Amino acid sequence: MNQFFPVNRIFPVTLSCILIIFPGCASVSVGNIHHKGTPPGKLPEKIVVQEFIAPYDNFRVDREGKELDTFIHSEQHALGLALVEQLTKYIAPASLLPGGKSLPKKSGENIWRVRGTFEEVNQGSRLLRAGVGFGAGKTKMETRAEVDDLSSGKPVEILSMVTTGGSGLTPGAWAAFTPAMAFYWPGAIANAGGGVISGLSADRNRTAREITAALSEYCFQHGLIPESRTRRPKHLGSLPSLQRPDFLVPKTGL
Repeated sequence: MNQFFPVNRIFPVTLSCILIIFPGCASVSVGNIHHKGTPPGKLPEKIVVQEFIAPYDNFRVDREGKELDTFIHSEQHALGLALVEQLTKYIAPASLLPGGKSLPKKSGENIWRVRGTFEEVNQGSRLLRAGVGFGAGKTKMETRAEVDDLSSGKPVEILSMVTTGGSGLTPGAWAAFTPAMAFYWPGAIANAGGGVISGLSADRNRTAREITAALSEYCFQHGLIPESRTRRPKHLGSLPSLQRPDFLVPKTGL
């Protein structure tokens, strides 16, 4: 068998397959989940997502001045849209409330709000992720998120959490070198490709998914949705729960 498919090529080919399925090995977890106050008696009619607060000092990226302003605003908007998509899919119809826009004030309307803060955003190094991997050049995204019940006319916080994670733990192109030191191009290209397409976009999408999953679990725990509809978050320090995959191919970029 080795005559037709050398053993020293099995490892890089296996890595290539893994990277096609799990590009960049992005992982985001949820922790410090706290239920607060009296839980609502039913699901909201709608959810508003407020763009997350983004302190400049919490962003470690290769931009300054107006470019940094544009980048931060783009991240705020993109995370907001990702949350709207996930919340609409799994909880209730959601819409984005851009920063600075006033909240709905109609008392008695069953509305929830999701808000939060970017605690840390580090873009890492795409070159190191593609070339070396195994954590070299990895990205990091941490947020703090809160959910408010607005039905009384004034915000009442019902849930809070933190999310943390990053991309870039898979091998880079160098791992395609076999023990015999013969460079295996398909494996190298696949490894490098995983590092290139991973990044903050993958972290951002997974952050939205985990925030939604934590809220979904909260709704189940308080009898608002059945178990069959519940998404389970990846809690800090634990393996992901078994559930129907929510596949999402990250856009190429940071």
